[in-house]
Amino acid sequence: MIPATPFWGEFLRLNQLNPHCRWQMQPGMGFKEQSAWWREQSRRPTPHEGVDLFALLDARGQSLALPARALVPPLWAGEVTALLNDFLGRTVVVCHPINHGPERRLVSLYAHVEPLVDLGTQVSADSPLALIAAAGKPGNSAPPDHLHLSLAWLTAGYPATALNWSTLWNHPALELIDPLPIILEGCI
Repeated sequence: MIPATPFWGEFLRLNQLNPHCRWQMQPGMGFKEQSAWWREQSRRPTPHEGVDLFALLDARGQSLALPARALVPPLWAGEVTALLNDFLGRTVVVCHPINHGPERRLVSLYAHVEPLVDLGTQVSADSPLALIAAAGKPGNSAPPDHLHLSLAWLTAGYPATALNWSTLWNHPALELIDPLPIILEGCI
């Protein structure tokens, strides 16, 4: 069983955002989606491995961009078990003390970020582990600044440092999970 996460409240607190905001999702941002939300009529090479968090809606339904270089808390406390490169920045992988039987442990991946932690750091759920990275120049083919969040069961004993983005969908030691229902639990 995956417990509730304090992620949403901590994200709002760390970035001094109105507690009445909620995530704004668009087609192409969700788990397993094939379209690329930042380019019309474009497809991803593989199904989306998680969710992209790009904008918020305020209490009146107005769209708000995420703050530049927003602080990112972990979903739960855990240990930073890998720092990987991705196409917009780095990815922080956190292993949580949440198991699915004796063979699998829960890991979360925070992509397109600038890490504020080192490999082996013990993180608490109320401390930032990264900043959302700048995506680059407007008008290029890269998406705008956003947080990509993935969640997975990882086979016990398999090193998270051996993961890479090109093989996540077909990795025998990894079972991807849709993180959106879990992070939305704390949203209004």
